[in-house]
Amino acid sequence: MSPTPRLAWGRQVVREVVVVGSGQSGLLVARKLAAAGVGVTCVERLPEPGGQEPEPETRRMAQAAGRAGVKWLLGTLAFEYRDRSVRTLGVNGARTLAAEALVLATGSRPATRAELGIAGDRGAGVLPGSVVHHYLDSGVLPGRYPVVVGDGQLAATLCSQLLRSGAAHVTSIRSKPGEASAFPGTLTHWNSVLEAVEGFPRTATAIVRQAGESIRIPTDAVVLAARRIPMRNVENAVGPSRAVIDCFSSADPKSVEDAEATADAAFHRVLAELQ
Repeated sequence: MSPTPRLAWGRQVVREVVVVGSGQSGLLVARKLAAAGVGVTCVERLPEPGGQEPEPETRRMAQAAGRAGVKWLLGTLAFEYRDRSVRTLGVNGARTLAAEALVLATGSRPATRAELGIAGDRGAGVLPGSVVHHYLDSGVLPGRYPVVVGDGQLAATLCSQLLRSGAAHVTSIRSKPGEASAFPGTLTHWNSVLEAVEGFPRTATAIVRQAGESIRIPTDAVVLAARRIPMRNVENAVGPSRAVIDCFSSADPKSVEDAEATADAAFHRVLAELQ
């Protein structure tokens, strides 16, 4: 394995980079940059590293990043990037961080109902999978008869958590054909798409298209866990820019190998920007 390249700045001030987000990809790119001699601050809105959907290995990765010299701003929101600086607001107040490059490792979210083309009533009960994950961690069951839309790791995890948390019945809507593995304990509709949701003020029915037919499924909660959309939630850092480097993985299920590849690509882009 080749050694990590190091930047030689002589007696100059160490170049400063801000990494926003501390999931697997964010922690890996932060460690790689710090090991290369870059000053790195990792900003995480949650009170500890690991990201919004805690991933395996993140504790070990955070420890390795700290040993490499990464500085932490936890419980802190990065909300604006302007003139090579990042403005943050956290438990210790507002700060402005110098940032010759900004790495966006803010993770991904499930697609919204609009992005998935789900029509129908706008009653309560249609929830992003990432929100349901935190509900369940807090002991809140979003519905007794939930419908979970999605094929990947988040959908599988939520189906299992919902059943353990007291859901009477979980229906899984899968776009994949039937030869894929079912999520244990669920009633699975294969090769299907959620077309519409009915019910107001509370969701009552999910309308699913399967094999050219519409199926009506009674439900009190629809959980969206399909597709992964990058979350670019820092103002002025949503458009293309040499100094703003994306570090997003769309893999589902997530893996350390994919996070390594994502972080490595971002790492080399940052080094090219700083030269």
